[in-house]
Amino acid sequence: MEEIKRQVGRARRRLIGQQFLTIAVWSLFATLLIGAIGLAVPKLWALPLQHDIWNYSWLGGSLAVGLLIASVWTYVVRRSSIDAAIELDRRYGLKERVSSTLALNSDELSTEVGQALVADAIRKVERIDVREQFKLQPTWRFALPLVPAAVIGGLLFLPNAALENKATASTGTTPEMKLQIKKAAEILKRKLEANAKKPETDVSLKDAELLKEISKKVGDIATKEGIDKKEATIKINDLAKEVEKRKQELGGAKEMQKQLDKLGKIEKGPADKLADAMKDGDFKEAQKQLEQLKENLKNGKLEEKDKEQLAKQMNQLKEKIQQMAQDQKDNREKLQQEIQKKIEKGDLEGAAKLQEKLDKAEKEGKQMEQMLDKLANKLGQCAECMKKDGNGDPKEAGQKLDDLAKAMKEAQEQLDQMENLDEVLDELADAKNAMNGKEGGQNGKEMDGEMDGKMGRQGRNGNKKGQPGMGLGSGRGKGERPEEEVDTKSYDSRVAGKARPGESVRTGDADGKNIAGKTLQEVKAELQSAAARDSDALNEQNLPREQREHAKQYFEKFRKGEK
Repeated sequence: MEEIKRQVGRARRRLIGQQFLTIAVWSLFATLLIGAIGLAVPKLWALPLQHDIWNYSWLGGSLAVGLLIASVWTYVVRRSSIDAAIELDRRYGLKERVSSTLALNSDELSTEVGQALVADAIRKVERIDVREQFKLQPTWRFALPLVPAAVIGGLLFLPNAALENKATASTGTTPEMKLQIKKAAEILKRKLEANAKKPETDVSLKDAELLKEISKKVGDIATKEGIDKKEATIKINDLAKEVEKRKQELGGAKEMQKQLDKLGKIEKGPADKLADAMKDGDFKEAQKQLEQLKENLKNGKLEEKDKEQLAKQMNQLKEKIQQMAQDQKDNREKLQQEIQKKIEKGDLEGAAKLQEKLDKAEKEGKQMEQMLDKLANKLGQCAECMKKDGNGDPKEAGQKLDDLAKAMKEAQEQLDQMENLDEVLDELADAKNAMNGKEGGQNGKEMDGEMDGKMGRQGRNGNKKGQPGMGLGSGRGKGERPEEEVDTKSYDSRVAGKARPGESVRTGDADGKNIAGKTLQEVKAELQSAAARDSDALNEQNLPREQREHAKQYFEKFRKGEK
């Protein structure tokens, strides 16, 4: 009887295993299909979650749930021992010997008929191998889970949806930040309106109009409902660009001031202090010295010898200034020649760098050269008047000195306006810092100045009982000291990315506007147009650096006749 039960147990286990595999195929197909839907959700809609955890959770969860469902379902519908015995009789043709034997109770087994039936069943069962007829046979349905598995594999390689709207919402501006932005904009508007008042010259009038326009735009920031920190910062940056553009238009006076530092020495004479003031770039002092020379000339304090020496000094200043202007032109011509040489050698990268340098020199140098030429012209006219003053009208010489003083005044006005624009840029930077919640700058002091002022006074002066202050001051200090902005000598640079072999993966989007840069092909086209000649074959193709060096060595050997 034990042999019968052992064989029936083997058959039953194999039947249950076949049941489990059949059920697992359908359950895994269903759960993996649901898992594929879950993995597809972040591909269609942006979700603020960790995508690796999301993917592993759905993938592992679908597998685990599918196997769990198959196990529970198999346990519920598992085959019994009688079912296994019936299958054993059917598959081996035992004519219900095994199933009939297992169906006998203890009383029936003790009879002679029962003993004979058991002995016959044992004799038949001992000679069979259950593994022959109870094999675990896969069918085509076993491939069903591979369908959603392939879909899941494809979804894992797809990029997730960009979190643009969600990112914007996550960086939304709170009511406190909106109030801070509004307050900073109002303070900036008041300062700009104060700077725009009382225009005295054409230069300052133009800047006043610019400041009024900027003040109006700042007012729009203060009154606009729902403005966020990012939008306000972008608008402040745009206003700063307008101020920088105007500052570049006035850069001629600053460049001329730098050039006059190289003026050098001239012969001694009545214009010594004038020459020193011009060399120092102090146009206000130069105006005073011209007024003094005019008064001396008018009152007859200058003798003929002094007038001749003054004319000679004016001529020397004129020649030196003209030479400065000519040197600037020569430098640009040299740059143009170097660009031409590099183009002929096929070094487009070096030519592009020199072209950028040349464009910058032309942009900054032309206005300076105009001012230098104007100043040299006025000095030359003054020198001519000094030479003929003995036979001419002293009023004419005084008028020429007035014209020269007027040129000095215009240069000084441009310098003053540049300083004013620098202050405006500082105010814009302070406003931007205040909008970003940074303490410091003038706006920060006005908005949060009470506590800072209290701590600052305590830190500097200590208390009335002679105890040490919180930070600065005499004696032993303690606690934090006030922060101070210093020049960190930092600079912005752009480093070109190095492309590496392999697949590129998109990880997200960058904030800000798209700004088209200047490509090497555009620079190449400009250089070829400026060269005004047909390009050779090498200029028609942008070779990689290694190939460019190889081609260069080849043509050098070819010119030298080497093989």
